[in-house]
Amino acid sequence: MLQVTVVCSDCPDETEVLVESLDEVEREVCECGYSYVVISVAEFEPLHAAGGQLIQLRPRPDDLKRAA
Repeated sequence: MLQVTVVCSDCPDETEVLVESLDEVEREVCECGYSYVVISVAEFEPLHAAGGQLIQLRPRPDDLKRAA
């Protein structure tokens, strides 16, 4: 998977998209109708955590001083 930063060839819109190949970027167009220009490409690997546990922290008592 690739993380691609694109900018519209007409308006100042810049967007980051996730694609499987650069061919997918060539088929996309901006909302204004102009095509995108690729600014940067980076490899992207999504991480999925399984079996995590949510721990709720207790609020700090108001009478404790904050560290300087």
